[in-house]
This record gives sequence, C-alpha cells and structure tokens, in this order.
Amino acid sequence: MAGRRAAGPETYEVNLVRSIAAMDRKNEYHLYCLSQEAAESFDLRQDNVSYHVLRPGVRWLSIPITLPIELYAHKVDLFHATFIPPPLSPVNYVLTLHDLTTFQNPEYYHPLIRWRLNRAISRGLQKARKIVCVSACVRDMVSEAFGVSMDRLSVVHHGVSDAFHPVPVNEARDLLQRDYGIRGRYLLFVGQMKARKNILRILEAFSQFRNETRSDTNLVLVGRRGHTSDGIAATITRLRLEKSVIELGHVKDEHLPSLYSAAEMLVFPSLFEGFGFPVIEAMACNTPVITSNVSALPEVAGGSAVLVDPLSVDDIASAIYRLHSDHRLRESLQQKGLARAKHFSWARTAQETIAAYAGAASG
Repeated sequence: MAGRRAAGPETYEVNLVRSIAAMDRKNEYHLYCLSQEAAESFDLRQDNVSYHVLRPGVRWLSIPITLPIELYAHKVDLFHATFIPPPLSPVNYVLTLHDLTTFQNPEYYHPLIRWRLNRAISRGLQKARKIVCVSACVRDMVSEAFGVSMDRLSVVHHGVSDAFHPVPVNEARDLLQRDYGIRGRYLLFVGQMKARKNILRILEAFSQFRNETRSDTNLVLVGRRGHTSDGIAATITRLRLEKSVIELGHVKDEHLPSLYSAAEMLVFPSLFEGFGFPVIEAMACNTPVITSNVSALPEVAGGSAVLVDPLSVDDIASAIYRLHSDHRLRESLQQKGLARAKHFSWARTAQETIAAYAGAASG
C-alpha cells in the first residue's frame, strides 16, 4: 500500500519498515513494491535492505504471479504480507490483518474488489504461520469468525510517530492561515472520506451543535473522498453548512500535527476501525478526542476519550457540546491523552513484529 496515499495501511508499512531497519542490521530484508514511488516512500537506504519493483504494477497480477517467483529467486526464508498474501507462496509467511470490514460491511466495497480481498484474506488466514492483528478486537473477531487458534494470533498495536507532538497554538494557527486560509476555532476530522467513517452523521451532529449554541466554530475535514463518499455534498447543502465546513482533501504529513494542535477537538465516531490512527495521533498532539464505543476504538482510546454511539447523531452532538463547554473535561482529556499516546511507539511495534517473525520461523 506504500506510495498510494492509502492512509492507515501505508502509514503502517512505512513506519514499520523504518523501525525494523533501525533495530535489525543483521538480517537481510527484501521489500517488494508495486511502483518506484512506493520504494521511494520509505526514504531508507541501508546495506541490509533491498528494493524490488514488481512488474506489472497491478496488484492483482503481480502478487499472484511475479511475487512468488521473486521470493523463490531471492531465497527468502520468511515473507511478511502486510496487506494481502499471494495465493500460492513458495515460502512460509506472516500476515498482518488490519480489519474484517470486507466481510462485515460488504456494502462499502465494489463486488469484484470485495470478492478478491475476501478470497485472499481467507486463504491467508488458513496458510499464514503467524497472523499479526493490529488490535485485540481484530484478534478476537478472527478467532471467533474463522476458528483460528490463539497461538497463531499476535496482537501488535500500531505506533505513533515522533512527528506527532503538541505544536504551539499560535505557530499552528499561523501555518493553517497561511497555507489553508483557516481562521478561528474548528472541530477536526481526519481520515478517508468513506461511508464507514460516518461523515454524514458528523455533519448532522455538527449542524445540531451550531444551531443549539449559535457557535461560529467550523468543521475541518481532512482526507480524500472515496467511492463511498456519496451524500456529503448534498448533506452540506441541505444543512446550509457551505460556509462552515472546510474540506482540505489530502494534506502534507508534516502539516497534520499543526492541524491537530490547533483544533478544539477531534471528532472521529467511525462505524468500525481495526485500530484508528487519528485517535492516538490527536492525543499525542494534546487534542481532546471524541470517538466511537465500538470495534477497536475503546481499546485504543484507553479511557482517554469521550466515547459515543456512532449511530446516534444526538449522542455525537451532545459530546461535541460537552467538550466545547466544559474546560475541565477538555484539560483532563488532554492530560490523559498525552499519557495514553506514550504507550504507542513504532519501536515497540517493530520489536513485537520481529518476535512474531521468530515465532513463525521456529514454528
């Protein structure tokens, strides 16, 4: 997924590779990429790391055909499939499972893409020596839904980059005004603009909050629209929020800490997350968080966020009002969030992933 602006999965791959490379200079690592842009996205040059661009650069051709040939040619001992594995692999492999949304929420995916992903994931769950689950929530769901034994499942949480830290508010506001024209107070959403991210209910709750409080607070949406983003523009028009909702699309990674730091709060009531990067990134930037009481989000938040029913517009709107009006609650969540974010590091993710490699190799 690297080099594709693929949000969480790309963040995972890039930071995992960099952290493993910093930790392990003994073993030899081969990185199989779908494009030259993907190889360059790691920004890593090290003697024990080699890059190989698969041809053709089409995932559904190169992974089942070219990748197994390359694995065999390079005499790889263990392969790590960070998204999907090849249908047939000449070597043992570890599989990272980010979530099960293609099985649980098929309506969010094109039928052909869903069929391909579900088939590849199902085969991977059968064949992988170790399955790295990004949360205990994902682990438990895999065990229950597919009957995978717990000894093959490892929980390895994602990390949060050191780049995410509190930016002085005045400095952050200056950057946002200069580069994005953002002024004044705002609520923030970060993530791909997909149906499961619950954007329409966020808009409804934001409108309710503004109508009840007469607040001039804006809503900033960061992330690209996906094929399941239908209804966003119509909802903004219906609620007369054209002047209050700011869509930035994809932004530079280096600007995210400023966007978090200057925000009044992060509003992230997603319908399902295997992990939920924005929650922990916001906490690391001293930003209070509203998120869902479902899937892995309570696990990641660890009691340091306001949890809401993502299906209830009233619940989301009430949480926004509470954080907006209760300064003690805001300060409490900021303190708890900073402490919670320290539990997540890419060095720890790399260490636990290497342990999974060792378990797979010895198994």
